[in-house]
Formats: sequence, structure tokens, C-alpha cells
Amino acid sequence: MREIYLGVDGGGTKTAFLLDVEGERYESKQITIHPKQISKQQFFEIMKLGVGEVCEEASIKPEEISYTFVAAPGYGQYPDTEAYIDQGIREAIGSDRFTVANDCVNGWAGSLNAKPGINLVLGTGQIGYGIDEKGNSMRSGGWGPLLGDEASGYYIGLKILNHFTKMSDGRATKTVLYDLIRERLNLDNDMEIIDLAENMKRDEIADLSKVFTKGLEEKDSYCESLLEEIAYESALVIDSIIKGLDFDNEVKVSYSGGVFNLGDKLISKIEEKSQNKIKILKPYTNPSEGALILAKMNKDLQ
Repeated sequence: MREIYLGVDGGGTKTAFLLDVEGERYESKQITIHPKQISKQQFFEIMKLGVGEVCEEASIKPEEISYTFVAAPGYGQYPDTEAYIDQGIREAIGSDRFTVANDCVNGWAGSLNAKPGINLVLGTGQIGYGIDEKGNSMRSGGWGPLLGDEASGYYIGLKILNHFTKMSDGRATKTVLYDLIRERLNLDNDMEIIDLAENMKRDEIADLSKVFTKGLEEKDSYCESLLEEIAYESALVIDSIIKGLDFDNEVKVSYSGGVFNLGDKLISKIEEKSQNKIKILKPYTNPSEGALILAKMNKDLQ
């Protein structure tokens, strides 16, 4: 029997299906499978479409897949969605040979090659996940856009939109960020931002974090202070996991998500603000590959 594995990396913006057929890779990209951004029916359709595309390209049937790991955003946070998520996966691959978990788990597996340590996700949303040398695991953060997701792309986008309103009416001094937002949103009148913001999707607000990055490049004072806040919130997540687990000595930390495109200017500040001895490492690989690593690991455990 051929060794065939499928890893599904679901995020707040997009979903990657990565199929490994004895070393040959096939990939499909679809929209998010987050249960609060799509309907149950859409979830079923996206799973069937993604699985179908990679299987067709590889000239195999879904039933031939040895094992599948699905990283589902929001999984474990909305109990009423778990039954249909399991059902949708089962129907898409035509078997029960799968494991589904929150997308923080494959982020950890990809960034640290499934070794002890902590992975911090700062993408559309935010969550941290760690496993210590004794196999204990814990997650922190990931409370969603209403209650948390501090330091995420969405959080950053919302922060700069709010600060724009303060600069517009004089509650805050206008900086280069004011002009950057006006340009990005093509505003003729500042009041237009109300209707625009109210009709933005979560990922569209998160995408405004690119304006924040531009502001940092131009040494905008508000963006620089927001960077400090992001680093502080990130360190809080890491430190809470270290406190809750039982790591030996220096803790290895890695990361995933678009906010980390900021690079060392963010990473160095997180290391400074952590109350523990940590070492932030570049990711071993990406979350899609992490899902594949977990598919193979879970197959071995069966």
C-alpha cells in the first residue's frame, strides 16, 4: 500500500490542502474554513473541493489517503460546530482515517518540527500553543476578535482605524499614519471610513496591518508605540504557556502568521519583554508542512 498523506492548513483567511504521494506534492488553495466566517454547507463544499483538486491532480481517489490531519481554525472554541466539521472531513476523504485539531497545533508542528517548545501564531487571529519535554500541552490566547486576539493582524488593523478617527477629529496629533490610511482606503472625506469599516470583513481589517508596517518604515510615532504593545501582548502569551507547563531550561519559541513579516524588529522586542529565558527561532517549515508532519505522526499512532 502506498504511503499517501494529506495535511489541511486552515487559517482565518485561506485554507491550504497539501497532499504527499510517496514524496510527490500536490497543493490546492481555498478560502477560510473558519466556522464563524462560512456556513456549514460552505465548509462541506470547500473540503470536497480542496480534497478533490489535489486527488485529481495526483490521479488518486480520496479513499486511498493513508491518513489526514486537518487544522481547523476555531476548532475547540465553538462546540456546536465540531460534529459537522468531523462529518464534512469524513465525507470529503471517504474514511475515518483523520485527526482534526485547532490550527495552532500544526503551526507548532511546522515551526518546531513537532519538538518541545512554543509556537505563537500572529495572523488574522492570534493563539499560542506549546508542548514541554514531558508531553504536556497547553494553548493560550485565541479568544477571538471580540474578546482578544491581541497582536493579531485584525487587532492591529482595528487599532489603526480607531487611531485614525482620533487624528481626524483632533483627539490625537496627526502623523504620517493619517495620510497612509487615507491613501490606502481612498478617502475623499474622513467620515467615509465609518461605512467602509462597518462593511469590512475580518480578513480585510487584518490586511490593514500592512499600513502599520509602512508606518513603522517611516518611523511613525503611533506605529512605534503600537509595536511595543504588540510585543508585550505576544510575550504575555508565551510566558503564560511557560508558567502552565514544565519546560527544561531555555524554552524554544517559534512562530507563524503574517504579522511576523515584521521580522527582527518584532522578534527582538518579544524576547526583551518576556519574563523567561526564551530563544525565538526561525520556523523549521510552514504550517501546511506541519499538518503533513502530524498526519504521518498520527498514522503511526494508530
